[in-house]
Amino acid sequence: MSGYRDGLRLRLSDPTPGSGPQHVPSTSLGSEDSEEEGPEDLNNWSWNRSVPDTRTHVVVEIYDTERSYVESLQILVMKYLQPLKSPENAGLVDSAVVDAMFYQIPAILAHHEVFLEELRKRLQHWDIKQKVGDVFLDVFTKKAVIETYTLFLNNFKTAKEAIKATCQAKPAFARFLEAMAREHKGKLALDCLLIMPVQRIPRYELLIQTLLKHTDPSHPDHQLLYEAQREVHDLAMKINCTERETLKELEALIEGLINLVAADRTFIRHDLVTMVSGQGTRKERALFLFSDLLVITSIKRRSGTIRKPSTSCPGSVASTLEANKYKLLMRIPLDDLEIVKAKDENLRRMLNEMENLAEDVTILNQINDLIMSLHCPHGQLEEVIREMLSSVNKQLIERQTSDSQLSYLELTLSTQNGIENLSVVFTKPDKRTSWEESFNEAKQKLALSADRRPSPEFLSPLPIRKTRAGLQFTCAAPTLGLNAYNMRDVWVCNSDGYVGQVCVLSLQPEPTVISCNGVCNARILCIASIPTGIMGLSSSCSIGQPFTNSKAGISISVEDTDESGGNTVQLDSSSSSEDEDEGEEGMPGPGISISVEEDPKRIRSASDSLVCETSIVTEDTDSLQPTMWLGTEDGCIHVYNCSDNIRIKKNKVKIQHGSSVHSIIYLDNRVFVSLANGDITVYVRDHNGGWNTTDPFTVSVGTAATPVTRMLPIAGKLWCGCHNAIKILNTASLEVEHSFQVNSDSSRAVTCIALSGLGVWISLQNSAVVRLFHAMSYEPLCDVNVAPAVTKMLASCDDIIRQHKAACLRVTSLLACKDLLWIGTSAGVILTMPLPHITPATTKLANVPNATGVPHGHTGHVRFLTFVETVPAQSGDSLMVRSSAHHRHSMKSKPELQSSSNTSVKLLVISGGDGYEDFRTSSVSEVAGREDSTNHLLLWHV
Repeated sequence: MSGYRDGLRLRLSDPTPGSGPQHVPSTSLGSEDSEEEGPEDLNNWSWNRSVPDTRTHVVVEIYDTERSYVESLQILVMKYLQPLKSPENAGLVDSAVVDAMFYQIPAILAHHEVFLEELRKRLQHWDIKQKVGDVFLDVFTKKAVIETYTLFLNNFKTAKEAIKATCQAKPAFARFLEAMAREHKGKLALDCLLIMPVQRIPRYELLIQTLLKHTDPSHPDHQLLYEAQREVHDLAMKINCTERETLKELEALIEGLINLVAADRTFIRHDLVTMVSGQGTRKERALFLFSDLLVITSIKRRSGTIRKPSTSCPGSVASTLEANKYKLLMRIPLDDLEIVKAKDENLRRMLNEMENLAEDVTILNQINDLIMSLHCPHGQLEEVIREMLSSVNKQLIERQTSDSQLSYLELTLSTQNGIENLSVVFTKPDKRTSWEESFNEAKQKLALSADRRPSPEFLSPLPIRKTRAGLQFTCAAPTLGLNAYNMRDVWVCNSDGYVGQVCVLSLQPEPTVISCNGVCNARILCIASIPTGIMGLSSSCSIGQPFTNSKAGISISVEDTDESGGNTVQLDSSSSSEDEDEGEEGMPGPGISISVEEDPKRIRSASDSLVCETSIVTEDTDSLQPTMWLGTEDGCIHVYNCSDNIRIKKNKVKIQHGSSVHSIIYLDNRVFVSLANGDITVYVRDHNGGWNTTDPFTVSVGTAATPVTRMLPIAGKLWCGCHNAIKILNTASLEVEHSFQVNSDSSRAVTCIALSGLGVWISLQNSAVVRLFHAMSYEPLCDVNVAPAVTKMLASCDDIIRQHKAACLRVTSLLACKDLLWIGTSAGVILTMPLPHITPATTKLANVPNATGVPHGHTGHVRFLTFVETVPAQSGDSLMVRSSAHHRHSMKSKPELQSSSNTSVKLLVISGGDGYEDFRTSSVSEVAGREDSTNHLLLWHV
């Protein structure tokens, strides 16, 4: 309680902004006497419960974010608007242009200073019946507030264009902005500050919704909050209608593009370019650049020739594009794209010359500004500089128009199969330069806003009653086949060492465990979803021969075989390289659609996180279904169809190995199985799409003392965790091509691996540290110790329990999902951490991300983390190949094919562990005590 009160003292002790833009909170101006009001404010604040509830936390968050918002508005007024209109800067920018840049900002600030003061008063006299809904209603039903925001939004694009044009025309203004950015390193740049009013109103709606969720219907504030939510929603619709309408128009205009409208997404620009097609020819393409997304489309004329879209009127973009027809080809998050620096020496030399000339132009403009401030006669000097500036500008224009190579731009796309290149040719060099600037600016804003993502929404705890004493979760994976609701189930494995059991979690009509059945007499160590095979395609021919083919120690028991004969079992599979007994690597990821032109009979590697759907369809779809492969401690792999009812149907195939099965990975149309003796067994398909289970290949990667306990496909290679080292297996030659130590302590083995972009997160045995490595250079980028965050979450626990959990703390599971790294621990605490953006050139992280505790967790160990899509699959999706979860792309291997996948797909994150605990309260109930020994699944919407 004391900690919470201290925190509130710090929040409420800051002087409240005054009624006008002249007054700024002391925190933003660096005043040292803000602490003096703390004790007096705290004495006026009363609380009659031993522990603050969630409702109070939400109100404090509203106050904190509002204070930050007001500080940002005050910086705009006091550090930008007022100095630019002051007499000493009279010649810097015209006063009318300054007014256009900051139109309505002082009025917005005045409204929110009043709002912040009212919130402060309510919190200062807080009690269990205190209200805040009426404060929202008083402010956001005012006609003046609505008009102010409406006028601001209508002028927003004009303001941005005025800033950009002035920066180009007035180097002194650009230097002023740079100086302000340097002076306020902890704050955002001007353009990021100006967009805050656009983003703030939707944020209010989310906060009010959260507050309503934790306000009892009988509470006097409930009805007020409900009315406030409605008013704020209406206001949000009014102020956001312009941008939303643009996105809706574009979505309607581009065939195959869906779910484009998102809360923080804005349209930036569109360009007509040419790109290399699958047949090597160049074709016309259209680029649509958004704040977080790049959309590439084909373009065809409705009549006559293709008309170049006009960019002179951003507000009516759809009307300028209607002359042509557009069809979605690629939809890529900006996080997965980088611009490649020119490698050709001649091109690099030309670009350097252009950069030098552009820099000379900037310097000469600066000199010209300085000359104008001279008091002595300077006409001759001014003439010399003018002539020199004219000459340099002429050279720059000539360079820009002299060589078509200057219009060429190469982008790299990060996929799980490695780096792929996209080559784009613009109509003019200046178009390429302008697009590159817009792209880099969008990437920078995206990085700055990464910490503003919405928090995961906790759905519910789901107890799994034990049918045998001692049963514990071991692993889990979503199926690739679809159930009656056209959705994927999740298979959750548990064991007591003698019996292996599978519980099937269905998501419809609500998350429910529909069955729990024993499937074997051993502990299940790993589970993998294997995609459907395609008739007439075989992967066996793609495997080289520098390794041994061994059948020793393997026996196969077949329940259902295909009548086509031979030793090949006609089995299924459908997509996802599900991996790890922690379950973290094997889920279909939120799809971003990428379509390319290629031979429809060519099946790409499933390791590249792209969804492939081919035009070749098997006639016998009943025998070719997605499967679940379960690896056990006694060396067996049990294979089931995803659609099998395990209560009444035995496994289709049982493959017996000579040692325990640690990990199963689907990659490159093959299944890789790591064994406790250090071997990796590779199963390949036959020409009918079934699995050749009698004639696998075996490669020795580890030893019996250092077996491969974890595998993960990364950049087209297989990362194998062998004790405290990682060995990189080339999946084409099946040779170890590189290895490195994760830690110098030989007693700590690799326990978990998770991938996000070009970052690989690794945890070690009995360690609370998560290490980040570069997926291409293998260099360590940072270490994150989760112990402080876990200790903070355990603050309300019993002292003895807290000390015991802290002493034994270790990371037990990892999951990379939706820009967050989820971390499970032995203390039962689950943490999330924003995933940093890693580029091919990254060597060290400048800012190490911070781990934050999730309020809901387990009493004991977190046994696994996984996730599954919560929306019904599209028609035919069960025949798609979906790979491991960390990349958000999808591809269909038909020419010019668009996909319905999108970045806004809803996911359900699932943790499995011992017991359930709400870490927000220290009260121990009788029910909680009884639940300590019950296995629980915890579910979050993200």
